[in-house]
Amino acid sequence: MTLDDLNARVTEAILRAERLPLGSDQAQEAFREVGRIEESIADVTPADELAGEIARLGAVTAGLSAAEPLRALLLVERYLAENVSPEAAAKLEALRADADRDLAEAALSMPPVRPVKYVLQETA
Repeated sequence: MTLDDLNARVTEAILRAERLPLGSDQAQEAFREVGRIEESIADVTPADELAGEIARLGAVTAGLSAAEPLRALLLVERYLAENVSPEAAAKLEALRADADRDLAEAALSMPPVRPVKYVLQETA
């Protein structure tokens, strides 16, 4: 698939995702698709080119929109290691802060987990 094909697909996927109710399961799945395409674009474009920066930022943003902050954090780490421009690095750091905040909020809304003691029995 060519870069032009990927760009056309990501544009269509973004438009589709943005038409869905914010935070809905359908929107989250649509943003996962956006993220996959953005990652594909990032894989074929250099980090120091504008198209590469846009794809990298788009992949992280799509991860956040898909309610996948851990995925977003993983991508931030990967893309920062690619020597992006200082401006893109600052934007990635801001997205990292958003992902960290999303994780903290999710942790607060989760029910507490209590340890359960269990002893394994030896088999004869």
